[in-house]
Amino acid sequence: MSMEWMLKPLSPAQAVAAVARLPEVLGLAQPVQRVKTFDFSHTNVAIVEELVANPGQIRELTVGIGNADLWELDLSWLTSVASRWHGALHVAVGNEPDLEGVPPSLVLHAIQLLRSALPDARITVPFAYSIMQVSFPVDKAEFSLAFKEHYAEVLNRIDYVTINIYPFLSAGIRGVPLDSLLSPYMPFLSQQLEALRVALWKLSPAGPAMPVAVGETGWPSCGAARFRPYSFAVLSNSQAYMRSVARWIESSASDGSIIQGNLFALFDEETKGTRAIERSYGILASDGSLKDVGTCRSNATEPSVEWLEVDYPECENDMDWMVENFEDTRLAEKFIGRGIDGSLCSLQQYLYNRWASCPPVTRVPGAKVYFDGVRAYGEAAASTKCASWRLIDKYTDRGPNTPPLPGSRAAR
Repeated sequence: MSMEWMLKPLSPAQAVAAVARLPEVLGLAQPVQRVKTFDFSHTNVAIVEELVANPGQIRELTVGIGNADLWELDLSWLTSVASRWHGALHVAVGNEPDLEGVPPSLVLHAIQLLRSALPDARITVPFAYSIMQVSFPVDKAEFSLAFKEHYAEVLNRIDYVTINIYPFLSAGIRGVPLDSLLSPYMPFLSQQLEALRVALWKLSPAGPAMPVAVGETGWPSCGAARFRPYSFAVLSNSQAYMRSVARWIESSASDGSIIQGNLFALFDEETKGTRAIERSYGILASDGSLKDVGTCRSNATEPSVEWLEVDYPECENDMDWMVENFEDTRLAEKFIGRGIDGSLCSLQQYLYNRWASCPPVTRVPGAKVYFDGVRAYGEAAASTKCASWRLIDKYTDRGPNTPPLPGSRAAR
């Protein structure tokens, strides 16, 4: 849970009190007894302090340490929390650090410090499911080479593996029935977790014994209208998935697959610093109310060049957000070390690398374009979003940009 990106933030007491409503909303037999936070932002610290003071039914607390927090760990506060918290305490070191450019050495150093300061806490590191190079067929599953090279040692230092996993991202893929994603038996999710187990076994003889937790799983209730998987981001699918996966986690059906599971997220996050689709994962609206069809504000892209609208319908929406928020100091962590200089082309290349929501920026040897004396991009940039006349007109201060070639699809 988090209150960082709410349009109208609740108080910590109101946010924590909302947890008690989840059994009724999700159809659970037991009260929710586990809460996970994300980082050391003041709102998340306030949530932890509220839980320590008034835990209610909560018996298990996972304190998340953001990637930016790893550089200067607030061990004194964590030690204080540990001394006052009377339930099971877990610490999540970073969040998908391999995707955020966090050095593995920094993660290992943080784990070492936490082991010394919090000897009774269980330590984990959340990774995205993209660490899997192959996940199907299950017996062929294995981690990516980069993950094995850089993070294998991290797996040896933690108490259990935490995986952020979203079957939603497979919605609409040929051969993947929607029912396999939404069914109460969670067949698709179970298969993904089985593949993870196979990859762990191939990485280390101790892999099969490594406990696994689901750090995040969810399904957004609002999305673009024409492109998979976002065309499946509707309230009915979101509610069906959240209810099914919550009951699966609660029941014995998940025994042997995971030791715990966390739903993402308790509340919608309308001002979240990321893609628009990620702002509607909440079980509840940001004011704590039940969501209805009126909660959804479409994030489909504005009309633009036809081929981009068809092939990359989220691109312009994402580019708009990146331009608007590039100077936001709170988001500096997301841009450090990623080659983002504020130009449209650098923003587009990031969106291609991170989300594949935009086409890649093409660099053509010999076809040179210079911007302030620096080599930029060549003629083939005509097939990219940053070369469209629309965006050149919209963001005239965001060079280097090159116009589309005459007669190209981007010029039509």
